[in-house]
Amino acid sequence: MNRAKAKWTFVVLVALLLLGMILEISVGPMGIPVSQIIPDTVAYLNGQHSSNAIVVGAIRLPRCLLAVFVGAGLAMAGAVLQAVFKNPMSDPGVIGVSSGSALGAILVIHVGVAASTLWATPLSAFIFGVVVVLLIYRLSTVKGRTNLYALLLSGVAVGSFCSAIITAILSLSPLQTMQQMLFWLMGGLDGGNWNQVLVLVGLIVVSLVVFLAMAWSLDIMLTGEEHAEGVGVPVQRIKQLTLAICALIVAVCVSTTGVIAFVGLIVPHVLRHFVGSRHRLLIPAAALGGASLLTLSDLVAHMLFSPIELNVGIVTSCLGAPFFLYLLFQRQRAWQRS
Repeated sequence: MNRAKAKWTFVVLVALLLLGMILEISVGPMGIPVSQIIPDTVAYLNGQHSSNAIVVGAIRLPRCLLAVFVGAGLAMAGAVLQAVFKNPMSDPGVIGVSSGSALGAILVIHVGVAASTLWATPLSAFIFGVVVVLLIYRLSTVKGRTNLYALLLSGVAVGSFCSAIITAILSLSPLQTMQQMLFWLMGGLDGGNWNQVLVLVGLIVVSLVVFLAMAWSLDIMLTGEEHAEGVGVPVQRIKQLTLAICALIVAVCVSTTGVIAFVGLIVPHVLRHFVGSRHRLLIPAAALGGASLLTLSDLVAHMLFSPIELNVGIVTSCLGAPFFLYLLFQRQRAWQRS
Protein backbone atom coordinates (compact mmCIF):
# COMPACT_ATOMS: atom_id res chain seq x y z
CA MET A 1 0.00 0.00 0.00
CA ASN A 2 1.25 3.42 -1.01
CA ARG A 3 2.16 5.28 2.20
CA ALA A 4 1.50 8.66 0.60
CA LYS A 5 -1.98 7.50 -0.43
CA ALA A 6 -2.72 6.32 3.11
CA LYS A 7 -1.35 9.56 4.55
CA TRP A 8 -3.52 11.70 2.30
CA THR A 9 -6.53 9.54 3.13
CA PHE A 10 -6.10 10.40 6.81
CA VAL A 11 -5.70 14.10 5.95
CA VAL A 12 -8.92 14.05 3.92
CA LEU A 13 -10.80 12.16 6.66
CA VAL A 14 -9.74 14.67 9.33
CA ALA A 15 -10.72 17.57 7.05
CA LEU A 16 -14.13 15.99 6.35
CA LEU A 17 -14.73 15.42 10.05
CA LEU A 18 -13.83 19.00 11.00
CA LEU A 19 -15.98 20.37 8.17
CA GLY A 20 -18.90 18.19 9.21
CA MET A 21 -18.61 19.21 12.86
CA ILE A 22 -18.43 22.93 12.06
CA LEU A 23 -21.46 22.77 9.75
CA GLU A 24 -23.38 20.57 12.19
CA ILE A 25 -22.97 23.14 14.97
CA SER A 26 -23.29 26.37 12.99
CA VAL A 27 -26.11 25.54 10.53
CA GLY A 28 -29.72 25.48 11.71
CA PRO A 29 -32.78 27.62 12.41
CA MET A 30 -30.53 29.85 14.55
CA GLY A 31 -27.33 30.42 12.60
CA ILE A 32 -24.16 30.40 14.71
CA PRO A 33 -21.07 32.13 13.20
CA VAL A 34 -18.10 29.78 13.04
CA SER A 35 -16.00 32.26 15.04
CA GLN A 36 -18.55 32.08 17.89
CA ILE A 37 -18.61 28.29 18.34
CA ILE A 38 -15.72 28.08 20.79
CA PRO A 39 -16.63 31.26 22.78
CA ASP A 40 -20.27 30.12 23.09
CA THR A 41 -19.15 26.65 24.21
CA VAL A 42 -16.82 28.12 26.84
CA ALA A 43 -19.57 30.49 27.97
CA TYR A 44 -22.02 27.59 28.43
CA LEU A 45 -19.48 25.52 30.35
CA ASN A 46 -18.87 28.55 32.61
CA GLY A 47 -22.56 28.73 33.45
CA GLN A 48 -23.56 31.60 31.15
CA HIS A 49 -26.95 30.70 29.67
CA SER A 50 -27.45 33.15 26.81
CA SER A 51 -29.55 31.84 23.93
CA ASN A 52 -26.51 31.23 21.71
CA ALA A 53 -24.59 29.49 24.52
CA ILE A 54 -27.53 27.16 25.21
CA VAL A 55 -27.99 26.33 21.51
CA VAL A 56 -24.31 25.48 21.08
CA GLY A 57 -23.40 24.02 24.49
CA ALA A 58 -26.58 22.18 25.41
CA ILE A 59 -28.05 21.14 22.06
CA ARG A 60 -25.79 21.17 19.00
CA LEU A 61 -22.38 20.27 20.43
CA PRO A 62 -23.62 17.16 22.34
CA ARG A 63 -25.57 16.09 19.24
CA CYS A 64 -22.48 16.57 17.07
CA LEU A 65 -20.21 14.65 19.45
CA LEU A 66 -22.80 11.89 19.67
CA ALA A 67 -22.67 11.57 15.86
CA VAL A 68 -18.86 11.50 15.96
CA PHE A 69 -18.50 8.76 18.57
CA VAL A 70 -21.45 6.60 17.47
CA GLY A 71 -20.17 6.71 13.87
CA ALA A 72 -16.63 5.91 14.98
CA GLY A 73 -17.79 3.02 17.17
CA LEU A 74 -20.02 1.39 14.55
CA ALA A 75 -17.35 1.69 11.83
CA MET A 76 -14.59 0.27 14.06
CA ALA A 77 -16.83 -2.64 15.02
CA GLY A 78 -17.57 -3.26 11.33
CA ALA A 79 -13.86 -3.29 10.40
CA VAL A 80 -13.00 -5.79 13.13
CA LEU A 81 -15.98 -8.07 12.47
CA GLN A 82 -15.15 -8.17 8.76
CA ALA A 83 -11.70 -9.47 9.74
CA VAL A 84 -13.05 -12.07 12.17
CA PHE A 85 -15.68 -13.32 9.70
CA LYS A 86 -13.26 -12.93 6.76
CA ASN A 87 -16.19 -11.36 4.89
CA PRO A 88 -16.24 -7.71 3.72
CA MET A 89 -20.06 -7.78 3.76
CA SER A 90 -20.25 -8.28 7.53
CA ASP A 91 -21.37 -5.49 9.81
CA PRO A 92 -22.45 -5.22 13.48
CA GLY A 93 -25.99 -6.24 12.55
CA VAL A 94 -24.87 -9.79 11.76
CA ILE A 95 -24.38 -10.69 15.42
CA GLY A 96 -27.99 -9.74 16.19
CA VAL A 97 -27.22 -7.13 18.81
CA SER A 98 -28.99 -4.32 16.92
CA SER A 99 -32.24 -6.28 16.75
CA GLY A 100 -31.94 -7.34 20.39
CA SER A 101 -31.37 -3.78 21.55
CA ALA A 102 -34.28 -2.56 19.43
CA LEU A 103 -36.56 -5.18 21.00
CA GLY A 104 -35.54 -4.06 24.49
CA ALA A 105 -36.35 -0.44 23.72
CA ILE A 106 -39.66 -1.25 22.05
CA LEU A 107 -40.80 -3.35 25.01
CA VAL A 108 -40.31 -0.56 27.59
CA ILE A 109 -42.01 1.95 25.29
CA HIS A 110 -44.94 -0.46 24.80
CA VAL A 111 -45.52 -1.06 28.52
CA GLY A 112 -45.21 2.67 29.30
CA VAL A 113 -42.09 2.52 31.48
CA ALA A 114 -40.12 4.67 29.01
CA ALA A 115 -42.34 7.69 29.68
CA SER A 116 -41.74 7.61 33.44
CA THR A 117 -37.97 6.99 33.58
CA LEU A 118 -35.42 8.72 31.34
CA TRP A 119 -32.91 5.86 31.38
CA ALA A 120 -35.41 3.03 30.92
CA THR A 121 -35.16 2.88 27.12
CA PRO A 122 -31.33 2.92 26.77
CA LEU A 123 -30.90 0.59 29.75
CA SER A 124 -33.38 -1.95 28.41
CA ALA A 125 -31.85 -1.72 24.92
CA PHE A 126 -28.40 -2.34 26.33
CA ILE A 127 -29.49 -5.33 28.47
CA PHE A 128 -31.38 -6.99 25.61
CA GLY A 129 -28.48 -6.43 23.20
CA VAL A 130 -26.01 -8.08 25.55
CA VAL A 131 -28.40 -10.98 26.30
CA VAL A 132 -28.84 -11.65 22.58
CA VAL A 133 -25.08 -11.74 22.02
CA LEU A 134 -24.58 -14.12 24.94
CA LEU A 135 -27.32 -16.37 23.54
CA ILE A 136 -25.80 -16.37 20.05
CA TYR A 137 -22.35 -17.03 21.44
CA ARG A 138 -23.64 -19.95 23.51
CA LEU A 139 -25.45 -21.45 20.49
CA SER A 140 -22.34 -21.28 18.30
CA THR A 141 -19.72 -22.45 20.80
CA VAL A 142 -19.00 -26.16 21.28
CA LYS A 143 -16.23 -27.44 23.56
CA GLY A 144 -14.75 -23.99 23.92
CA ARG A 145 -14.50 -23.25 20.18
CA THR A 146 -16.74 -20.77 18.37
CA ASN A 147 -17.85 -21.71 14.86
CA LEU A 148 -18.12 -18.47 12.85
CA TYR A 149 -20.67 -19.85 10.39
CA ALA A 150 -22.85 -21.05 13.27
CA LEU A 151 -22.42 -17.64 14.87
CA LEU A 152 -23.50 -15.91 11.66
CA LEU A 153 -26.55 -18.15 11.19
CA SER A 154 -27.50 -17.84 14.87
CA GLY A 155 -27.24 -14.05 14.57
CA VAL A 156 -29.52 -14.01 11.52
CA ALA A 157 -32.06 -16.35 13.17
CA VAL A 158 -32.18 -14.56 16.53
CA GLY A 159 -32.22 -11.16 14.80
CA SER A 160 -35.16 -12.25 12.64
CA PHE A 161 -36.98 -13.56 15.72
CA CYS A 162 -36.48 -10.22 17.51
CA SER A 163 -37.69 -8.36 14.41
CA ALA A 164 -40.82 -10.52 14.28
CA ILE A 165 -41.61 -9.72 17.93
CA ILE A 166 -41.03 -6.01 17.25
CA THR A 167 -43.46 -6.14 14.31
CA ALA A 168 -46.07 -7.90 16.48
CA ILE A 169 -45.71 -5.28 19.24
CA LEU A 170 -46.01 -2.46 16.69
CA SER A 171 -49.18 -4.03 15.31
CA LEU A 172 -50.76 -4.30 18.76
CA SER A 173 -49.81 -0.79 19.95
CA PRO A 174 -51.98 2.35 19.88
CA LEU A 175 -51.21 4.76 17.04
CA GLN A 176 -49.39 7.34 19.19
CA THR A 177 -47.18 4.72 20.86
CA MET A 178 -46.48 3.09 17.51
CA GLN A 179 -45.27 6.44 16.08
CA GLN A 180 -42.93 6.84 19.05
CA MET A 181 -41.53 3.33 18.46
CA LEU A 182 -41.06 3.88 14.71
CA PHE A 183 -39.26 7.19 15.36
CA TRP A 184 -36.81 5.37 17.68
CA LEU A 185 -36.35 2.44 15.28
CA MET A 186 -35.31 4.82 12.48
CA GLY A 187 -32.35 6.03 14.55
CA GLY A 188 -31.83 9.66 15.54
CA LEU A 189 -29.51 11.96 17.41
CA ASP A 190 -32.16 14.27 18.87
CA GLY A 191 -31.92 14.86 22.60
CA GLY A 192 -28.26 13.89 22.92
CA ASN A 193 -26.77 15.01 26.22
CA TRP A 194 -23.34 15.27 27.82
CA ASN A 195 -23.80 12.15 29.98
CA GLN A 196 -24.29 10.03 26.86
CA VAL A 197 -21.29 11.67 25.21
CA LEU A 198 -19.04 10.95 28.19
CA VAL A 199 -20.06 7.27 28.26
CA LEU A 200 -19.34 6.93 24.54
CA VAL A 201 -16.00 8.75 24.73
CA GLY A 202 -14.68 6.34 27.35
CA LEU A 203 -15.99 3.27 25.53
CA ILE A 204 -14.73 4.23 22.07
CA VAL A 205 -11.26 5.31 23.24
CA VAL A 206 -10.71 2.11 25.26
CA SER A 207 -12.05 -0.03 22.39
CA LEU A 208 -9.75 1.70 19.90
CA VAL A 209 -6.72 0.98 22.09
CA VAL A 210 -7.68 -2.69 22.49
CA PHE A 211 -8.40 -3.14 18.77
CA LEU A 212 -5.05 -1.58 17.84
CA ALA A 213 -3.33 -3.95 20.26
CA MET A 214 -4.99 -6.86 18.38
CA ALA A 215 -4.25 -5.45 14.90
CA TRP A 216 -1.39 -7.85 14.11
CA SER A 217 -3.44 -10.87 15.22
CA LEU A 218 -6.38 -9.75 13.07
CA ASP A 219 -4.04 -9.41 10.06
CA ILE A 220 -2.79 -12.98 10.58
CA MET A 221 -6.33 -14.35 11.06
CA LEU A 222 -7.20 -13.14 7.55
CA THR A 223 -4.79 -15.79 6.22
CA GLY A 224 -6.76 -18.60 7.95
CA GLU A 225 -7.32 -19.78 11.51
CA GLU A 226 -5.04 -22.82 11.24
CA HIS A 227 -2.15 -20.70 10.01
CA ALA A 228 -2.84 -18.10 12.72
CA GLU A 229 -2.80 -20.76 15.45
CA GLY A 230 0.38 -22.13 13.93
CA VAL A 231 2.21 -18.84 14.47
CA GLY A 232 0.92 -18.48 18.03
CA VAL A 233 -2.19 -16.30 17.64
CA PRO A 234 -4.78 -17.16 20.35
CA VAL A 235 -7.61 -17.35 17.81
CA GLN A 236 -10.42 -18.33 20.19
CA ARG A 237 -9.48 -15.64 22.70
CA ILE A 238 -9.31 -13.02 19.94
CA LYS A 239 -12.78 -14.06 18.71
CA GLN A 240 -14.26 -13.86 22.21
CA LEU A 241 -12.70 -10.49 22.98
CA THR A 242 -13.65 -9.05 19.58
CA LEU A 243 -17.28 -10.17 19.81
CA ALA A 244 -17.61 -8.95 23.39
CA ILE A 245 -16.26 -5.47 22.60
CA CYS A 246 -18.27 -5.15 19.37
CA ALA A 247 -21.43 -6.22 21.19
CA LEU A 248 -20.79 -3.65 23.90
CA ILE A 249 -20.14 -0.88 21.37
CA VAL A 250 -23.23 -1.63 19.30
CA ALA A 251 -25.47 -2.12 22.33
CA VAL A 252 -24.43 1.24 23.83
CA CYS A 253 -24.74 3.01 20.46
CA VAL A 254 -28.17 1.53 19.70
CA SER A 255 -29.38 2.20 23.24
CA THR A 256 -28.35 5.85 22.83
CA THR A 257 -29.49 6.70 19.31
CA GLY A 258 -31.70 3.88 18.06
CA VAL A 259 -30.90 1.67 15.09
CA ILE A 260 -28.44 3.26 12.63
CA ALA A 261 -27.63 0.75 9.93
CA PHE A 262 -24.89 0.26 7.34
CA VAL A 263 -22.18 2.55 8.84
CA GLY A 264 -20.19 -0.53 9.87
CA LEU A 265 -20.55 -1.98 6.38
CA ILE A 266 -19.83 1.01 4.15
CA VAL A 267 -16.92 2.72 5.87
CA PRO A 268 -14.38 -0.14 6.35
CA HIS A 269 -15.08 -1.52 2.89
CA VAL A 270 -14.45 1.82 1.15
CA LEU A 271 -11.40 2.74 3.22
CA ARG A 272 -9.75 -0.63 2.63
CA HIS A 273 -9.17 0.54 -0.96
CA PHE A 274 -7.26 3.61 0.28
CA VAL A 275 -5.31 2.49 3.36
CA GLY A 276 -5.07 -1.25 2.69
CA SER A 277 -6.12 -4.22 4.83
CA ARG A 278 -3.59 -3.85 7.64
CA HIS A 279 -5.65 -3.14 10.74
CA ARG A 280 -3.05 -0.82 12.30
CA LEU A 281 -4.18 1.71 9.68
CA LEU A 282 -7.66 0.45 8.82
CA ILE A 283 -9.11 0.65 12.35
CA PRO A 284 -8.26 4.33 13.05
CA ALA A 285 -9.19 5.22 9.45
CA ALA A 286 -12.57 3.50 9.95
CA ALA A 287 -13.11 5.44 13.19
CA LEU A 288 -12.47 8.75 11.41
CA GLY A 289 -14.53 7.71 8.39
CA GLY A 290 -17.49 6.55 10.49
CA ALA A 291 -17.44 9.77 12.50
CA SER A 292 -17.35 11.85 9.29
CA LEU A 293 -20.09 9.83 7.59
CA LEU A 294 -22.55 10.03 10.48
CA THR A 295 -21.88 13.74 11.12
CA LEU A 296 -22.43 14.64 7.46
CA SER A 297 -25.45 12.30 7.24
CA ASP A 298 -27.03 14.02 10.23
CA LEU A 299 -26.40 17.38 8.58
CA VAL A 300 -28.21 16.15 5.46
CA ALA A 301 -31.01 14.71 7.62
CA HIS A 302 -31.87 18.02 9.22
CA MET A 303 -31.19 20.24 6.18
CA LEU A 304 -32.79 18.29 3.31
CA PHE A 305 -36.44 19.07 4.13
CA SER A 306 -35.85 21.90 6.63
CA PRO A 307 -37.62 22.81 8.90
CA ILE A 308 -38.74 19.15 9.01
CA GLU A 309 -35.93 16.86 10.20
CA LEU A 310 -35.41 13.31 9.01
CA ASN A 311 -33.89 10.69 11.29
CA VAL A 312 -30.25 10.08 10.46
CA GLY A 313 -30.93 6.34 10.20
CA ILE A 314 -33.02 7.02 7.09
CA VAL A 315 -30.06 8.74 5.40
CA THR A 316 -27.57 5.98 6.25
CA SER A 317 -30.03 3.32 5.06
CA CYS A 318 -30.54 5.20 1.76
CA LEU A 319 -26.76 5.18 1.31
CA GLY A 320 -26.13 1.69 2.63
CA ALA A 321 -28.80 -0.37 0.88
CA PRO A 322 -27.60 0.45 -2.70
CA PHE A 323 -24.00 -0.01 -1.55
CA PHE A 324 -24.84 -3.47 -0.14
CA LEU A 325 -26.50 -4.44 -3.46
CA TYR A 326 -23.41 -3.18 -5.32
CA LEU A 327 -21.17 -5.40 -3.15
CA LEU A 328 -23.48 -8.35 -3.75
CA PHE A 329 -23.37 -7.75 -7.51
CA GLN A 330 -19.56 -7.53 -7.45
CA ARG A 331 -19.24 -10.80 -5.54
CA GLN A 332 -21.61 -12.56 -7.94
CA ARG A 333 -19.50 -11.41 -10.88
CA ALA A 334 -16.37 -12.66 -9.10
CA TRP A 335 -17.98 -16.07 -8.50
CA GLN A 336 -19.03 -16.28 -12.16
CA ARG A 337 -15.50 -15.46 -13.33
CA SER A 338 -14.03 -18.12 -11.03
